[in-house]
Amino acid sequence: MSSVLIPKEQQTAYERWEMSSFSPEGHVHTAPKREQPTPEVAEKLAQITENARKEGFTQGLKEGYEAGLQQALELSEADKAALFSLTDAFNQSLQKSEEDIAKHLLVLAMDLAKAMLKTQIAVDQDAILPIVREAIQSLPYVQKPAKIMLHPQDAAAVRTYMAEELNAQWHIVEDHAMERGGCLLETGANQIDATNATRWKRIAEALGQNDHWQEEPLLGMRHG
Repeated sequence: MSSVLIPKEQQTAYERWEMSSFSPEGHVHTAPKREQPTPEVAEKLAQITENARKEGFTQGLKEGYEAGLQQALELSEADKAALFSLTDAFNQSLQKSEEDIAKHLLVLAMDLAKAMLKTQIAVDQDAILPIVREAIQSLPYVQKPAKIMLHPQDAAAVRTYMAEELNAQWHIVEDHAMERGGCLLETGANQIDATNATRWKRIAEALGQNDHWQEEPLLGMRHG
């Protein structure tokens, strides 16, 4: 071994250990051995490690569940909004369909009613009587000259069945231009249009329809 002395700050770790490992008496000092933990300490360490593992697993599971739940809720809200939108569109479509069906049914009902009225007028000789009575009752008073314009066939029925009601106040005028089932009343102060066309127009307008008496019924195929 060289007798040259090396300053301590220039010595390597090995060299420092080597030189300090010998006592002045020449005995060699070995490094102290690490003490092994007792079984009790080892068990506690294992328990701490296991608890930490379980706690980490539980925490990770909780965070994963919460993240998954939040994502599911977000997806659920999106699905719910889509479902509401689809339901609203369906309801609007259904409402429009119902309105269209109701409109066609109304037109069909009016066509049928018109056809029935025309048939009744054609076969019932007395159909004009309630029409004339209603027209007279709508007048506030009767001022002469007062006349009722009727189709000749209706005029015959009115003379036969309403002679006492009309007395001498009303003069019946036969007019071939008048359609059966309707009449016109004229007095010195008022005029009542009770023709078929006018009465039907009032009915159609009350139902929100633009329908004319002279149009032939198309059994609901035409537009109101």
